[in-house]
Amino acid sequence: MTPIKRILVPVDFSAPSEHATEYALGLAETLGADVALMHAYSLPVYALPDGGVMVGPEYAARVSSAAQASLDDCVARYSGRGVEVTGHLAEGVPHEEVTRLAAELNAQMVVMGTHGRAGMRHLLLGSVTERVVRTSKVPVLTVRLDPR
Repeated sequence: MTPIKRILVPVDFSAPSEHATEYALGLAETLGADVALMHAYSLPVYALPDGGVMVGPEYAARVSSAAQASLDDCVARYSGRGVEVTGHLAEGVPHEEVTRLAAELNAQMVVMGTHGRAGMRHLLLGSVTERVVRTSKVPVLTVRLDPR
């Protein structure tokens, strides 16, 4: 078994994400690992009959700045607990960015929160966690906010 020295935790700043981060920090402390928090976002592209339209650079910069500020706040909130915590921001398809960054950072595990959506909400909104579980080359631990 590969020793776990780095845990990647994708965050979306929701309650399930915070719960998963707390869980990962406890696990990291027990294992002597560090935690890499990451936030991935995608910019909207609008499809039109004659092509697509992307958002302007000013909007993209505002979204990136806001995401970075939220991630920095998250890193600051979880630092100082005896576990090294770093932050990583990525623009792209979230589940693809999680698996890419796990490989890039040589993470041995991914810990993710799950919203527990079902039915039509799951069908319409999809599940980043589910896609990461299906495509990750490292173990993925899912943490549900309200276990049933």
